[in-house]
Parts: sequence; structure tokens; C-alpha cells
Amino acid sequence: MENVFKKKEIKSIKKSTANEVSNRPVIKDLAKEFLKDVSKYSQAQKISLMYKIFIGKKPDVGLSNDQLMNRILYTAKFGKYIKHTKDFLKKKKNKFKWPSKWKRLFKSSRKKRNQILVWFLNIKGEIEPPKLYPIYSSNMVIIKSRPYEIDPRSFWRMGKYICQIIKGIDRRPVSNLDYNEIKKRGDSTDSDEFLIKAALQAIVGVPHKKPVDKKTMIIIGVIVLAAIVFFLSQ
Repeated sequence: MENVFKKKEIKSIKKSTANEVSNRPVIKDLAKEFLKDVSKYSQAQKISLMYKIFIGKKPDVGLSNDQLMNRILYTAKFGKYIKHTKDFLKKKKNKFKWPSKWKRLFKSSRKKRNQILVWFLNIKGEIEPPKLYPIYSSNMVIIKSRPYEIDPRSFWRMGKYICQIIKGIDRRPVSNLDYNEIKKRGDSTDSDEFLIKAALQAIVGVPHKKPVDKKTMIIIGVIVLAAIVFFLSQ
């Protein structure tokens, strides 16, 4: 009788073990299936698929593969910070209110044709309260006994109010007129070179000076995609 019970117990154990094995995800088959599917895609299709996953929309027709990869890598590097910042700025307590004294000054600036509202950044690293300054010779203001240039191309808008931002150490106002100079030295925020270097440093862990070819970038993308497919299948 003991042998009969033992045999039944062994059979039940084997059966339960077999059921557990059959219920486990077949990782090898999933990997083979994935590689088989990937082999059907062209390089452009792989990049397009990755773009949809990371960016959440179809890629723009006018963008090259390099530009698409740059956006993918940019999202991988800065995406979580961008989302966190947006959520942070939505909080009501983060809203800034202008002092009532400044509001009156802003309103009066609209009525003064020969005056300009100026935000002055002094040499101490302070932003001085905004002030109205008279304009001389159509292109000059005097601040702290020093002449500074006024250029309509450098005007900044705060809603319906126009102002000029001036640094104490520079006679020329703060503006976007030096865009080409900024881009030339590689500090432009829309520079492809900046996006590639920043994103690759985070993902690949390579120093800025080490070149990374396009094939390596594609391989990294495929690995990331494989990981996504694997975890979604669990």
C-alpha cells in the first residue's frame, strides 16, 4: 500500500512540475521569434519602429534616419527630466506673481514711445528691478552713467509688454542675434552634435571625444527594442 501511495505522490509531483514548466515563458522561442521578425525589417523600418515606441508618434517624413536617431537618443537621455519639469511647473504653488508696483510700470511703458523698459543684470550678478529709461539718438540708453545700445531686433516680449535685457558688462543687449556664433562653437540647444554626444554618453557610457559610428547606434537601439519586447511578453 505504501508503494502505491508513493507512486501516486511521485506522479502528482511530476505532473505539477510539468505544468509549471509548461506555464513558464519560453524565452528561447521568444528570442528566436524576435530575431526572425527583426531580420525582415530594413534599417529605416527599425528606426521608425523605435521612434514610435520612444516618442509616441509616427516619425516626420522629412527627417533623415540620423535625425530620427538623434531624437530617440535625446528622449532616452532627457525624457524623464522633461516630464518631471512639466509636472513640477503645473503645481499652483509654483506660479509667480508680479509685484503690483511692477505691474503699474509695465502698463505705463506701453504709453511711452521714447522710453524703453529695461531689465538690468549688474556686475554683482543681480537682476535689478525693471525701470523705464529714455532713449537717445533712437538707439541708446544711459544706465549708471554708461551708454548701452538699444536694438529693436533685441526686444523681448512679456505678453503685451516690450522690454530690453541689458548686461552691465556688455554694451550690446541680450538677444538671439548671436545665434550663428553660438551654433558655430557647438553650444546651440538644437545642435545635432550636442544631442548625439549627450545621449550617447548616458546610454553607451563613452567619453565625449570617442567617436561612435552609426552601426553601433543601431545595434544599441535594437538591444533596447529587444528588451522592451521581452518585458512586454512577460
